[in-house]
Amino acid sequence: MNTGWLLTGAVGAAVALGGWVWLWRWRVAQRFESSDAARRPRGANGVVIGAEEFFLRGTSDRAVLLLHGFNDTPQSMAYLGARLNAVGYTVHGLRLPGHGCSLPELAREARAGAWREAVQSAFTALHLEHRRVYVCGQSMGGALAVLLAASHSEMPAVALLAPFIGLEPRLGWQFRLARLSPAPYHKSLGGERSLHDPVARRAALGPGIVTAQALLALRTIALDAQSVLGQVRVPTLYVQSTLDNRVSAAAGEKHYNAIQATDKEQLWLSGSGHIISADLERDLVADRVIAWFERHL
Repeated sequence: MNTGWLLTGAVGAAVALGGWVWLWRWRVAQRFESSDAARRPRGANGVVIGAEEFFLRGTSDRAVLLLHGFNDTPQSMAYLGARLNAVGYTVHGLRLPGHGCSLPELAREARAGAWREAVQSAFTALHLEHRRVYVCGQSMGGALAVLLAASHSEMPAVALLAPFIGLEPRLGWQFRLARLSPAPYHKSLGGERSLHDPVARRAALGPGIVTAQALLALRTIALDAQSVLGQVRVPTLYVQSTLDNRVSAAAGEKHYNAIQATDKEQLWLSGSGHIISADLERDLVADRVIAWFERHL
């Protein structure tokens, strides 16, 4: 058989396969995006209703930057923000790029560099009007808080809520599978166990859907935070549940011990999942965060 015909046939088959894959990806994307838009309606600004970032003006010269977790929204930090504001703190609940919005925006904007830049910018802005600026981060927000604390020794205190630091082997396979899959979106596994409170679970506004690039960005932040734990000397409160479905107790103990702050404290919860700021023990979490910041005026 003429090799030219073979080559032409191979090229044609490749083009046909590529077209089929593109069409399949488009249909999968449309299905995910339509379902998400129906479940999480968005306002005129494109942000999911209820997932907007918030700014609560306080009555003192102190402020707190709140950082939510990966694939979550400021809504998960709203109760803690209200508690902090009630005792005088100005509170900025930052919405990280790619979060609390449409799935296409998640795919475009969820990048490690964008998250770090947004956190630094918000921290700097609070410093322009407040004498002391504290930081409290949850899950990936906790890892971002670690990165910020490592480079800002002037921070009076930091609170880490179930920080997602490093990458445990049991989670590594999820990241690898996402990278290998041609699907544009992936369901986030196990998220229903992150909140034990059924009311809080129904109120949560995360999409439960991720992209491979977003997972890679999370991995970058988690590993970068692990690498600078030894540089953190800011007074640190570390809070985690023994029932955390994302971060093991062993990892929490290891990362707490790696923090070099001489003034640090670890609190273990026993009735919550991973999103502890909104779960069954949210009042205990808020009490301890407030007490920690008040100790470091």
